[in-house]
Amino acid sequence: MGKKRTLFLLLACTLQVLVFASVLKAQSVKKPGSAADPKAPVIPKEPGWKDPSYRGWEVMNVPGLISTYYDLDSDSQLDYMVIRKILRKASSEETTVEQAIAIAKHDEMSVYFSHPVIYFTHRHPLFYCIGVDYRRNCRDIWVDVAEDGLNGNEELYTLSTPGLGVR
Repeated sequence: MGKKRTLFLLLACTLQVLVFASVLKAQSVKKPGSAADPKAPVIPKEPGWKDPSYRGWEVMNVPGLISTYYDLDSDSQLDYMVIRKILRKASSEETTVEQAIAIAKHDEMSVYFSHPVIYFTHRHPLFYCIGVDYRRNCRDIWVDVAEDGLNGNEELYTLSTPGLGVR
């Protein structure tokens, strides 16, 4: 009797694992521009401040974040934004531009200058935004929790889709 019960419990657990795995797969986020979701927009590579599409940056109202803006299609409307976490700050009266650039290169960070503060951020963005409106809100936003650049591990970020365990 004990062997049958053990076999039954093993089969029941295996079935639960398979059902749970299929639910997870169904709820997984489709990667942007992937074969699984060919209609999803592709996240463009950040052009950088030397590119003609660069439109500036600002410290956001959300503490600890800096946003950088771009006009990718040159229609005088912002359409792309990346957001980085601020790692540390320095006084521009105590740190020269050359010193700040050397520090950023050595520590593999990005640097933003604003008198009297110099901001050091992660090299790669935390958020990528497409479709920026006049209030600087995003239509489509992806989060790159690893902050390791565009490599396919970015996930579509939304507050409207409940996560696992939320009813």
